[in-house]
Amino acid sequence: MDSIETRMKSLAISLGANLVGITTTKALADGPPSADPRYLLPSANSVVSFAVSLDRDLAKDFISKKKWRPHCDNRKAIAQKLYTIGGALSGQLRSEGHESINVDLNNNYRPEKAAADITEMTDFHPEFSHRYAGLAAGIGRLGWSGNLLTKEYGALVELGSVLTSANLTSDSPIPDEKHPCDRCKMCSLVCPVEMVQPNASTQVTVAGVTETISRKRPNTCCWIGCTGYEGLSSSRTWSNWSPYRLGRPIPEDKQALDALCIRLQKADPQMQAADSYLSNYRQAVFDPDWFYYTVCGFCRSVCSPCREERLANRKLITDSGTVALLLDGSHQVADKTAVDVQTPFGLRVVVPREELSKGRTKIRKWPGQFPLDREVIKFLCQQLNSADQKGRAAD
Repeated sequence: MDSIETRMKSLAISLGANLVGITTTKALADGPPSADPRYLLPSANSVVSFAVSLDRDLAKDFISKKKWRPHCDNRKAIAQKLYTIGGALSGQLRSEGHESINVDLNNNYRPEKAAADITEMTDFHPEFSHRYAGLAAGIGRLGWSGNLLTKEYGALVELGSVLTSANLTSDSPIPDEKHPCDRCKMCSLVCPVEMVQPNASTQVTVAGVTETISRKRPNTCCWIGCTGYEGLSSSRTWSNWSPYRLGRPIPEDKQALDALCIRLQKADPQMQAADSYLSNYRQAVFDPDWFYYTVCGFCRSVCSPCREERLANRKLITDSGTVALLLDGSHQVADKTAVDVQTPFGLRVVVPREELSKGRTKIRKWPGQFPLDREVIKFLCQQLNSADQKGRAAD
């Protein structure tokens, strides 16, 4: 009979995992707090780490702004696959008498003393780090961006982890001489909010491996960019897929940056919605009506195993232009006539001028529509309809 390690890996591969590795609580003991699986499973002795690659062609269409939604849909499909793999692994381990947990993929953070809820969080430390597990299990190494890089797929992977009380044999981390990151730092050049700093570094140690990575700006900076509160690069010639603008520079000071992020989160309809995916990410992923709203992740999407492709990907991003919001909820590349309009949510939104000259407009909704987009469109339509009514009265 095959070993339990072989059976777990074979099961994961059969369900669609591209990479699988195993590490132990003991190996992770020298890592940061989020590397400790006992936070979620006190009896944890081992971790099965696995990765599924995203579609490279859809990612290219995304970063070049040819197509928005297909990459978002691909991320949702991969998330479903990861939960399915993790559920099967965890179920098999439990059937053999071991305790086990299939760790949530995202949006579950360790409590912060000063935060009453997620809208007041500023550190966003995960309950358990899939990246640290992947490093320790030999799936990849941390690149300059801090993302997990694999030799097979670069950073274009999604990660899952299963914790178990079973005593499994650990795989070895990838040695330094086979490190997949060559410090090209393309990741730092395609972050519109400049989260990944190109010339400042820090170190993190996990499983006896010390990684030198970018000393990034505070996590609230990333939240502002990847949530879409600000999508415009400092050059103002390109953006991520967000049509929203702060209208002012992102603060350099951490305290001011954190305060800004909290204000934006408290004004964000997504954060106030009772059915927000943030309250149950796993349930949302399997909801057929839920849209996996993605506007950034460029630091990951740019990162191919091939340096020449990374350079080409960077050019795709910086030549891609900026984005505007249409009243039907879609995002498209903005033309020169697009204008930005102040919203009640502390943000400005870029809208094609012709969208604002349609007169009376019916508010359109579609399943899974991003709450902020929906409420901004509602506001714009109310403004248009009010202006139309005043025009009719004047006539």
